[in-house]
Amino acid sequence: MNTTLPENQALPQKKRSWLLPVLAGASLLLAAAAIGVLLSAQRTDGALELDNNATIGVPPGVDPAQRQAELQRQLDESMISFSINTSPIFATGGSEGNLMLENPENNAKLLVVEIYIDATEELVYQSKAIPAGSYIENVRLDKLLEPGEYPATAYFKAYRESDQTYIGQAGASINITVLT
Repeated sequence: MNTTLPENQALPQKKRSWLLPVLAGASLLLAAAAIGVLLSAQRTDGALELDNNATIGVPPGVDPAQRQAELQRQLDESMISFSINTSPIFATGGSEGNLMLENPENNAKLLVVEIYIDATEELVYQSKAIPAGSYIENVRLDKLLEPGEYPATAYFKAYRESDQTYIGQAGASINITVLT
């Protein structure tokens, strides 16, 4: 007896019934294996993996409003606001120049300004503490400079108003010009 069917005839329903569950099972096993490999593989693309033990939200017993206020206080303290003329001009090495140092009112810190010549790292100016909401328009440098242009860095050192403890500093590049 010949069991070969002509090409255009389908298998009877009885003989095809096992094929669909086997293909579905094999597909599920392949998908599960692929997911397992992807989850267990080491990340080589530099991306961070999220910790499975992390819980989204605020920890129990923490007041969100208090937490926000503390974080804002820390942010405000870590930010240093200031203003300076980045191209001050001095008529002579011993005259006053328009440095325009400002400690804005919203800064809530004392600022001490130190200016160093970039090429020599020499301190050429140091202010006393400037309170918030104050400015110094003109200054005389602490060191006599010859005529010329001097790339320099102004460092604004911040101190707490309450106890005058050091907080940190920020810097700005300036270019000092001495005319004669």
